[in-house]
Amino acid sequence: MGRSFFSTAPAEEEELTFKSPKVEDLYGRIKTLPEEEVNVLGAMVIQVLGVKIFPGQFGGGGAAVGGAEAAAPVEEVQEVKTIFDLKLVGFDAKAKIKVIKEVRSIAGLGLKEAKELVESAPKVIQKDLKPEKAEELKAALEAVGAQVEVV
Repeated sequence: MGRSFFSTAPAEEEELTFKSPKVEDLYGRIKTLPEEEVNVLGAMVIQVLGVKIFPGQFGGGGAAVGGAEAAAPVEEVQEVKTIFDLKLVGFDAKAKIKVIKEVRSIAGLGLKEAKELVESAPKVIQKDLKPEKAEELKAALEAVGAQVEVV
């Protein structure tokens, strides 16, 4: 059976094999961290994968662990941002028409609304985007002369 980093039971040393030198190096570095930091790292990885984390789920507090540890602050787990907004910061004056057309296409706006949005920069064009989509749209806008931020 595999080794659990989130268990409070003492772990027996076992020989693990890795197919990737990067993973092996990372495992070696994680092994040296205090249990609390490993728990925080585990929670962050799981959040990046899109799984909800509940207080105390990985030790260090909550209903799963009793006693004095239950009072441990939950705020130590930093949120990993997974949803982004696409913000038009500015544009090259020569490329204004191209930027308006691209914003119109991305935001699904009419010509007048897209023109007003571009002229009122800095302005958020799209909200609640996954990182890949935000970067894709940013690249498309930058290709036509817009200055864009993913926030």
